[in-house]
Amino acid sequence: MFGFFIQMFLLCAGAFLAGVLLTWLTMRARPDAPEVAGAPLSIMEEPVPSAPAIKANSRTMMFHTPESPYYKRMKGDAFFHSPEDARRAGYTMWTPRPRVPAVS
Repeated sequence: MFGFFIQMFLLCAGAFLAGVLLTWLTMRARPDAPEVAGAPLSIMEEPVPSAPAIKANSRTMMFHTPESPYYKRMKGDAFFHSPEDARRAGYTMWTPRPRVPAVS
């Protein structure tokens, strides 16, 4: 019975050490990797110009441009670089619905 606990301990310790080794190997600095020039961006800096500017919702299949009044509110689960890219993917541009007067 005691031998079983020793075996389980050694198995768990070996699995833990293997995980530590794999994590260390993937996280260590690689000498052939290029270093990023410049200081890291802060939270308050403007986003990179090449970042996708179009936010889209895959449930409604609609996309919003930065000019849309809902652009800042929506989280978006798909992103595109241009409206043409979004249209090619099957999304339609958000347009305001005409107001229908209330019936009395």
